[in-house]
Amino acid sequence: MNGTFSDACGVVVATLLGIPLVLLPGYALGGLTGILGFRTLAPGDRLLCAALLGLGLLPALDSLLIQGAGVPVAALATGALGLAGLRSARRSLQASLDRTTLALAALWLCVVAYALIDIDTGTALYQPVTVIDLVKHAALTRAIVEHGLPPVDPFFARPERAGYYYGFYALTALVDWAGGRLVDGRTAFAGLAFWTGLALFGLLDRLLAATGLIGDAAPRLVRRAVLLLLPAGGLDILLALGDRATSGTWLPIPEWLNEQVVNWPASLVWVPHHVAGALAGWLGLLALAELADRTRPDPRAEAAAVGVAGLAFAACASLSVWVCLGTASAAAVWLALLGLERRWRAAGRLAAAGLLSTVLAAPYLLSLLANRTDGGAPIRFAVRRFGPLDGLVDEPALSVLRLILLPLNYYVALGVLAAGALLFWRRVPRRVAHGREAGRLLTLCATAGLLLGGFLRSAILNNDLGARVVLLAQVAALVWTVVALTGLAEARRLRFPGVLAVLLVLGYATTLYGFVGMRAYAVSGRPAFAFLNGRPDIDRSLRAAYAWAGTQLPRDLVLQQSPRPKRVFDFGLYGLQPTGVADAEARLFGAPPEAVAARLAAVAPIFSAQLDGVEVRRRAAAAGIGALVVTAQDAPWSRPDSWVWRSHAVYADPLVRILRIEDLDG
Repeated sequence: MNGTFSDACGVVVATLLGIPLVLLPGYALGGLTGILGFRTLAPGDRLLCAALLGLGLLPALDSLLIQGAGVPVAALATGALGLAGLRSARRSLQASLDRTTLALAALWLCVVAYALIDIDTGTALYQPVTVIDLVKHAALTRAIVEHGLPPVDPFFARPERAGYYYGFYALTALVDWAGGRLVDGRTAFAGLAFWTGLALFGLLDRLLAATGLIGDAAPRLVRRAVLLLLPAGGLDILLALGDRATSGTWLPIPEWLNEQVVNWPASLVWVPHHVAGALAGWLGLLALAELADRTRPDPRAEAAAVGVAGLAFAACASLSVWVCLGTASAAAVWLALLGLERRWRAAGRLAAAGLLSTVLAAPYLLSLLANRTDGGAPIRFAVRRFGPLDGLVDEPALSVLRLILLPLNYYVALGVLAAGALLFWRRVPRRVAHGREAGRLLTLCATAGLLLGGFLRSAILNNDLGARVVLLAQVAALVWTVVALTGLAEARRLRFPGVLAVLLVLGYATTLYGFVGMRAYAVSGRPAFAFLNGRPDIDRSLRAAYAWAGTQLPRDLVLQQSPRPKRVFDFGLYGLQPTGVADAEARLFGAPPEAVAARLAAVAPIFSAQLDGVEVRRRAAAAGIGALVVTAQDAPWSRPDSWVWRSHAVYADPLVRILRIEDLDG
């Protein structure tokens, strides 16, 4: 079957499976708890809130179920919960779905598919640039389906389990398992990315209502403002044009020229697990803020709010440890403020939710600590990088300049949202902005996100801390900008202020540029992308070879592709068996760096040096490898007398051969 058609069908099926595995269970949880005024919402708002509850609560519940009973039991239990909400949800669906809503949902699904599926021409396979992260998403989903939780390390075969935040992948594993042969790890991830986008709408709806800042503005006007702003990125398009003028090439992803603050559409297709972490963190805070504004809350409502908040905070920790750090920081400041104000009942609810979340997240947190052997501190102090300053001066002057220009750095990164937030604070007094607890939480979360992202960075591979914790500030800036624009429209000043209009256009240009770059990176002329999909014909053959291996070879047989390229993707995108060592980044899931280096040193020569079959077999067996996946790009392929041709291959086509270790001819 054509790969593009297969992927498109898989994305559609995975998205539909999100109804019984995300939307309906979220609807049932909303009806059961009545959280965020769920029972009184309009049908359309209730559906969006159900998506928020599904993405914000199920990762914690399903992770515990998978760890205790396995993926099938967790999927069946989640589906059964969904059945409980089916009857009332059906009425909401009938009342709220219209042509415009369905058209917008279809458009969003097309955007997700565009960013994540392969283009198969029949002779070559063209992968999106998102495979840089998609390989991790697909491989971890596969590991959970095959081995449960905590997951095995999908990048480095070892007896210890992986140490990684796996909450989102618990959901993708359920979708993968339920979809059978129609869905794999990649398409399951795409389906959940679709639902994360809808859940983001649900969060924004509830935040705008909880803050009370939109007053009596027409819901349609507010929704239009949200739709107008969500696609807009920052001002990175200007950095990309400047880089083009100096380098003579195009960088496909404009945010890479600065410390990343990624626009919402790109975040949702690249890293929906981090976005879901922000949703879960905000859900927990909102559940408690709703009661903090009441003078005499009902005891049952209090119990429900504490339970939902504890579950949401636990989910936040397992979805994104970096976003959780920002959420915990904001919650700690909020707790201190409640104590200073002697609002002991509200403070007690927050503390109780925190303790409950610690208990619920304990299995995940213990596995994270036990299965990572990176060594050294995972977080270190550093002033946020500002791309235009790179190479101008050396330390310590560089750090001083970065500190001075940090506000400008964030303005460039946030673009129209930064301008909208400033407009909001010029127009709205603080006593009004903080009139409700949700409004005060916007400020606390934005401050936590900007400060942590501005002065701390993660030491593991890329600076995910700096890129993801800012999502909390992006949520706040988006809400403030929507309020500011809605206020302008309500005052009948229908035209944008000139600066906002320009920033919005530049933001659209940044987002569009990045999405074009997802597919056009091959013609960018950028040497840094030469390792990615360099031989589309071989990638197509590798996809077919791994599909064959998934059905014809034992699932526990360790397959090994050449780890010599800068990054290797096909084993994780399409394979079902484990791999010995992925590439130089195989320590991503917590494998000891020295063990990764030693295995690379032992295995890489198999695919490059002039070794005979006996030596190849010895090296492979010592690394626990059961079969080798050799391509036309590997050095032994070009030697007619090499072990590749002297040995029996269990799978062979003109560009790829799979050879079991016991069949190697010396």
